[in-house]
Amino acid sequence: MEEKKDFKGSQKGQKGQKGQRDQKKEYRKPSLISIAGLDPSGCAGLLLDVRVIRALGFHPCGVVTALTFQNTCKGYGFELVSPSAVEKQLSSILEDKLIAGVKIGLLNSIEIAKVVVDLLKSYGLGKKGPVVWDPIIKSTTKLEFFNENFVEVAEFLSNVVDVVTPNVEEAELLSGRKIEDISSAEEAARIISRRLNSSVVITGGKLKGVDVVLEGEKAFTVEAEFSPVEIRGTGCIYSSALTCYLSKGDSLEDATRHSRLYLLESVKRARLTGKCLPCSDPALNFD
Repeated sequence: MEEKKDFKGSQKGQKGQKGQRDQKKEYRKPSLISIAGLDPSGCAGLLLDVRVIRALGFHPCGVVTALTFQNTCKGYGFELVSPSAVEKQLSSILEDKLIAGVKIGLLNSIEIAKVVVDLLKSYGLGKKGPVVWDPIIKSTTKLEFFNENFVEVAEFLSNVVDVVTPNVEEAELLSGRKIEDISSAEEAARIISRRLNSSVVITGGKLKGVDVVLEGEKAFTVEAEFSPVEIRGTGCIYSSALTCYLSKGDSLEDATRHSRLYLLESVKRARLTGKCLPCSDPALNFD
C-alpha cells in the first residue's frame, strides 16, 4: 500500500490534435467504491462516504447493502438488500470503472460478504488498490446492526481487507478482549490483525482521542483533538478519508494522520441539520 500508484490510465502521448483527443478519450478519473448502508438523513453511511470521496479527489461509486430508517434523533430499523442486488450493483461498477480503492461499511450478512469478497477478488482489489473495512455494530442513533454472524463476516472479509477500523466496542468483539487503555487496545489490535491478516486502526473516541494503529509488528498512536459531544458520521468520514489517502499512495502512518486531521476539520464544521444530533460536514479543498 505504500507504493505510489499511477491512476492516469493509458495516455499514449501522441502528438497533434488527434493525440490530444485520444488522451482525453482514454483518461478515466479514478473511482472509489463505498459498499455501505443507506442512511436517508445523509448524516452517515453511503451518502456521507460519497461526499468525503468526492472532496478528496476521487469519483465516488456506491453499492447499497442495507436500507436504514433513521434521522438525527432515532433509529427505527433497517432492511438488508438481497445478495443478488448487491452482486449486480458491484459487478456493474467493477467492469466499467478504474477503481483505486474500496471502503466497506455496514455489512452484517454472510451471504452478502461472500458476494463482495468473490467479486473483489476476481477483479484483483487488494492488489490493485486498498480495501478498508469499517465494521459497524451500532449507529449513533442506537440502531443495532450486530448479530451472531459478526465474527464470521469478519473472517470472510479477511480475504480481501487490508485495513480494518473498529472503534473500541467493535474491537472488543473482534478480539474477545476488554479495552481499557492504550496497552490493552494494542493487544486487541494484535489479536485482530492475526485473525484478519490485516492492519488495524482502533479509533479512539473512548480512548480520549487516541487512535491505536498496528501495521505488521509496528504499533503506534495518532492523537488529535476530539469532541466530547456526540456527533453523527465520524466513523464514516474517518474510514472514507483513510481509503482515499491510501489510494493516493500514502503509507498507513501518513494516511492515519491525514485522516485524523481531516476528521477533526469535518467535526469542527458539524451543524444541526435536524432536531437532535449534529452531523459532521466533510471538509472541502482539504490538504
